Order: sequence, then C-alpha cells, then structure tokens
Amino acid sequence: MKKTLLCSIFSALVWLPLAVQAVEVSGVNVPEKVAAAEGTLHLNGAGVRKKMMFEVYVASLYVTQKSADAVAVLGSNAPRRMQLTMLRNVEAASLYQALLDGLQANLSAGQLKELAPKVAELEKIFAEIKSVSKGDVIVLDFIPSQGSKVSVRGRAMGVIEGDVFANALLSIWLGRVPVSEDLKKGLLGKG
Repeated sequence: MKKTLLCSIFSALVWLPLAVQAVEVSGVNVPEKVAAAEGTLHLNGAGVRKKMMFEVYVASLYVTQKSADAVAVLGSNAPRRMQLTMLRNVEAASLYQALLDGLQANLSAGQLKELAPKVAELEKIFAEIKSVSKGDVIVLDFIPSQGSKVSVRGRAMGVIEGDVFANALLSIWLGRVPVSEDLKKGLLGKG
C-alpha cells in the first residue's frame, strides 16, 4: 500500500512540470503565465502573424481572466498584455506602418483624429528602436487608468497614456478588421 502511494506521488511529481510548461508556437516557447507589475497574467491564446508567405512574429495575449470573446477582452478594465516575439528581422518603420494600418482599419476617421497625438507617440517609439531582429520581444502592457507601456528587448520605451488608446491598439489584433482572422482566433484560444 505504502509502495503504491509513493509510486503515485512520485509519478505525479514527475509529470507536474509538464503540465505548466510553455506552449510552443512556430518554434517559440510561449509561457502559460507571465508576471506583470499588475500581477500574474494568464495566456489567453497565441498565434503567428503571417504576411504573404512569411512568418513575421508570434503574438501572445495575456489576460487576468481567459475569454474567447473579443469584445469582452477589448472592453475589459483589467490588465492585459500583447507580446510579439519576432520571427524575422524587420525595420521598425515597417512594423509601425503595419500597426498604423491596423488602427486605420478598426477606427473611424474621427477616432483616428482624436488619437493622433497618441499615434505620434507610438511612431516616435518605433523611430527610436530603428529595427527589430529575429528573437526580439515587443511587449505592450495595457495598464488600466494609465495606458500602454511599450517595452522592446526588455527595455521600457515609454507609456502612451489612456485606456482608449490601449483598446484601440489591441483592436489591431482583436477588432472587427484584425490583421489576421486566424491570428485573432488563436489569440482568443479558438485556433
């Protein structure tokens, strides 16, 4: 009896680390949870951003409470993180333009005009980093009542204030016209 119990406990301990390991997406280990200043965030979903036939980055969405509803995630007043792990070298100007295209696809002309100063801050950040390389990580932390904290290669690049801009930025991937329907499904755990 004792021997069976000890074997069961040992077996459980051996398999326990496997249950909390990272998910692999296109060769990138995506952790199940991350520590943020606002607490622990849990992986909602992940996927690959492809442009034409090229894989550009692995996107991972972290939230406080998992949801398959894009509207709920966008409307949440809880901390969220979008993490982009680059799969290729990209000029920062090209990456910024892709983000701008995503904003333009999901916002009205009036919303874009209202957010123009925030978009200019984002452009300034990407102009400063110049380029990203394969393996580099871009982190967009959405902090309620503060805004979007942008970090590149582990270096904080600044905070763009405002919840409205944070939600607009997240709409690039989860909005009505996402950069990729497949990526949106992956980020919502449906992929």
